[in-house]
Amino acid sequence: MRLLTIFIFISFVAIAQGEKAQTQERPGLFWYFSGLRPFKDIDRKKYDRVIVDLTYNDWIGENGPFQNHWNSIGVSASINKDIQLERTENLAFGIGLGYAYLNHRAPRVFYVTPFQSVQSIIPSASDSIISSYLTIHQFYIPIELRLRSKGWKHKKLIFGARIGIQPIMNISSYRTFEGQVEYSEIKLKEEYNWFYLSTYIRFGFRNWSIFGAFQPLSIFSNNQSMEIRPVQIGISLSLF
Repeated sequence: MRLLTIFIFISFVAIAQGEKAQTQERPGLFWYFSGLRPFKDIDRKKYDRVIVDLTYNDWIGENGPFQNHWNSIGVSASINKDIQLERTENLAFGIGLGYAYLNHRAPRVFYVTPFQSVQSIIPSASDSIISSYLTIHQFYIPIELRLRSKGWKHKKLIFGARIGIQPIMNISSYRTFEGQVEYSEIKLKEEYNWFYLSTYIRFGFRNWSIFGAFQPLSIFSNNQSMEIRPVQIGISLSLF
């Protein structure tokens, strides 16, 4: 009976260690998912294949930075292929497809001039403007250089670039008139650049990282428009 008790105890310890090892090897949601085919190398872990970013949106140029309201919140998500070199686990590359929504709640009111340029003014204290927004929708291809330490508690440093288009850009505002809140929106068409380029960096460990991005090109196409180069700061979560 004593031998049976010892055997059961050892079995439970082995199972617990096995479960812990599996969790350490592939942490996170869907980390075991390999698609239609099994893993070619079960010991070569793949990380950062689906990444979600929650960001505070601002810009550099006229009217900035850090003048936008705190609730200028945006989100982006990308699906990536983790390409590892066979001779090392510390260096990998990533490429995929992504979408970003940039929302800027600004202290200025944007407007389009008769010359198809975009300008802005700061409303006076007596103005009826409640809030003003600049929103951007982007579709992009992320290209990444990924550096990370070994082990399941790995640290990571990712340098990346996004190349894509921003087919939708709107300016809008809320104002009060005779006690009613009125909403107005202008869908920009020829006043901004469809093509965009963004550089970014991620630094963190395991599933989590700090995210920062910068667009070096001004978003408006007309030389008479105000210069705005978007900046995002936030956190990233790798689902698997």
